Amino acid sequence: MACPASFGRGHEKTNQTANVTPKVSKISLIQAFIAIFRKGKLPCGLPRDKRLFNSALSLEQTMKCLFVYKTASLDITDPMGIMCLIANVKKHGHQSDLFLTNLEKDLFKSVKEYQPDVIGFSVTSGSENYYLELIRRLRKHVKFISIMGGPHPTFFPEIIEKDEVDIICRGEGDEALVELLDRLQEGKEYSDIRNLWVKKDGQVVKNPMRPLIQDLDSLPFPDRASFLKYYAYAHSSVKHFLSSRGCPYDCAYCFNHMLKKLYRDEAGPGQYCRLRSVENVIREVEDVKNNYPLKIVYFHDDLFIMNKTWLKEFSAAYKARVGLPMICYVRANLVNEEVVQCLKEANCITIAMGVESGNEEIRKTVLKRNMTNEQIVNAARLFHKYGISIMTQNMVGLPQETIENAYETIQVNTEIKPAYAWVSIFQPYPRTELHRFCIEKGYLDPTHKQHASYQVESPINTGMTKREFENLHKFFALSIESPLVRKLSRSLIRWPNNIVFNVIYRFFKGYTHIVRLKMSSGEIGFLGYLWDLLGYKVRRHLGKTY
Repeated sequence: MACPASFGRGHEKTNQTANVTPKVSKISLIQAFIAIFRKGKLPCGLPRDKRLFNSALSLEQTMKCLFVYKTASLDITDPMGIMCLIANVKKHGHQSDLFLTNLEKDLFKSVKEYQPDVIGFSVTSGSENYYLELIRRLRKHVKFISIMGGPHPTFFPEIIEKDEVDIICRGEGDEALVELLDRLQEGKEYSDIRNLWVKKDGQVVKNPMRPLIQDLDSLPFPDRASFLKYYAYAHSSVKHFLSSRGCPYDCAYCFNHMLKKLYRDEAGPGQYCRLRSVENVIREVEDVKNNYPLKIVYFHDDLFIMNKTWLKEFSAAYKARVGLPMICYVRANLVNEEVVQCLKEANCITIAMGVESGNEEIRKTVLKRNMTNEQIVNAARLFHKYGISIMTQNMVGLPQETIENAYETIQVNTEIKPAYAWVSIFQPYPRTELHRFCIEKGYLDPTHKQHASYQVESPINTGMTKREFENLHKFFALSIESPLVRKLSRSLIRWPNNIVFNVIYRFFKGYTHIVRLKMSSGEIGFLGYLWDLLGYKVRRHLGKTY
């Protein structure tokens, strides 16, 4: 469940299979009950309790797998990994749904009414304590098997030692989750499922990774029907898609290099970067266009332009059969005029492109991004030539970075002239190369607890330098817009952190995402989503969610 993405058939077919009740033999039922009463355990070895007993009693029914997820920001961004898992679960005859903690009117009531057998949680580093507490609260209302997936359990699997966690899934969860549900339904042993670490007899069974799914076309289209109960998602005209999995590069701050190593060491050879066929991608976009409000197609691939042959075929097909404005992510050293022409043919209106640091030495030696400022600026000129808006991606508070280095990043962005310069405060994610580097060089305490947001604190800096980086984050984009703001920011970043700086930052970011970049719909869906989020704190105070 670490950034999984599932592809294949449309959601109508998936919904039809969701109500199919597969037959279970009497033998499997008898085996399950014998296992419970003779050993006090299910075949997997987990201690007997009501939630597992209930799972055995419902073996003649399809399993219910619920996902509970907290959205990260005001952006109405589809959680693609969860959507893909739900689609694949339904395709294989089980029931599945998604509840958003921020938007569900009464989360605990909804979960109790749904009566899930399994609840899945997609966890990023920094959010693990939130989900551990959420599990504790959910178990006051309903019994279930908890499974954590996502980047944090993949690279920090020790989280399974927590009492709240029954199972973790490392890597892609499409096949492992379905296998788990199948075995639960049949009352079979499931402690040996690859990709899963499972508690058994007071120990943790640590299974190796399974090979990556090579044929992405064999997977169903992501499930969007689960979002129709949320007004904002149902009405948002910006929809998200994935045409590939994996990234060919090994940036030191990113999880991809670690995930590649994990699969190589445990699963053996296999293609890490995989593409769906152009036909399969186009059919999904057509399906969404025919069934949902869709004005802008937003591809969330790590790198949309990594295969130029595929890109050419896609551009021609997309222009002929879809034609809607689209958004994607690119990398400057792969950009040439032919690539930009292909994107323009496909009606690409915005691209996101990483700068990360304007200091070439830091970018090359610390971040392991082997490209020059000249390459980045030249790529930007090509996008401007063809009328495609640019969002740059940047970081401040990097190891070995000074405030003056950060202003170098602002200067490079000034030359690029982006519609918006997106910026994060560097977070050394566990087990990445840069995380190890920060510990070895004394930038980071090994016991440091990751913050859930990359917009709040600089964990590797202290004192006034820490304050300056955290405040520069708020003025970064505006400093590129205005030389006056850039000049004033040198004094303002030394002020104490305050809510005014944060409001200015969020207002400008929201404006550019809606008006300039078209990355958010800005329609009534967004306003409805904002209204729901304003009520989130009230519902949380009333004990109806967490």
